[in-house]
Amino acid sequence: MDRLGLENLSTFGLHPVEFIHLAGELGCGHVSLNMSAPANRLPFYPEVIWRKDPLLQREIVRAAEETGVAISLVEGFAIMSGTSAENYTPDLDRVVAMGARAICAVSLERDIPRTYDEFSRLAELAAERGLVTTTEVGAGVLRTLDKSLAAVAAVAHPGFRLLIDTMHFFRSGSTIADLAALDPAVIGHVQLCDVPMPAQIESYMEEALYERRAPGDGDLPLADFVELVPEDVPIGLETPIRSEAEAGIGPEDRLGRCVAAARRLIAGR
Repeated sequence: MDRLGLENLSTFGLHPVEFIHLAGELGCGHVSLNMSAPANRLPFYPEVIWRKDPLLQREIVRAAEETGVAISLVEGFAIMSGTSAENYTPDLDRVVAMGARAICAVSLERDIPRTYDEFSRLAELAAERGLVTTTEVGAGVLRTLDKSLAAVAAVAHPGFRLLIDTMHFFRSGSTIADLAALDPAVIGHVQLCDVPMPAQIESYMEEALYERRAPGDGDLPLADFVELVPEDVPIGLETPIRSEAEAGIGPEDRLGRCVAAARRLIAGR
């Protein structure tokens, strides 16, 4: 599998089958999917939710097989008050049947010991099905690298790893030295984008969902970052750029530029 792929947030709700074909046309090896409708869906795309649509799931699998594009990650596994890891057993079975390789779990549960317990159980259930479980640094209650590492230590499962999003990682105060100090085995997935430092958009979520930048168009030390990412870890471009989409620039041109920039970065040029 080509380590460079596309993250679902980058396309603002493009139909998942079209998304997979787009990734293949751009030479990417994998995509991430979300069990829910994307949080940043733009109105020119209809809402599409494949979670309980067996026909669409089969179409997604067919598209992946036709293009050779893997499903590297499925997002949408949220731990909340009243929701447990066991609730996601049917979803784990679905994503395995679709050929996914990993999931991303986020906790909104403020009871941290319960967060750890549910993450642990989810990691066990996922591992039984051959899936890696990741949790995103900076998401939910794990707002910093230290808190995310504490969760990894508490869960203590080899299949429970970190998803590192470059925007969240650096904006939360983490550094290249922090990345270098990590056990490489703890990194399960990377979401790559660039942003200015400091922020130029007042709303953090507005920027995160709608106006990130292609690698090299911001101020993050991405060359040093990528050099420290193990070669077997998937890197997905998470570069939603609404201003370009609303200006009529289609997803192939919009993301093609990002893919080219990322390839130069990974190649060290």
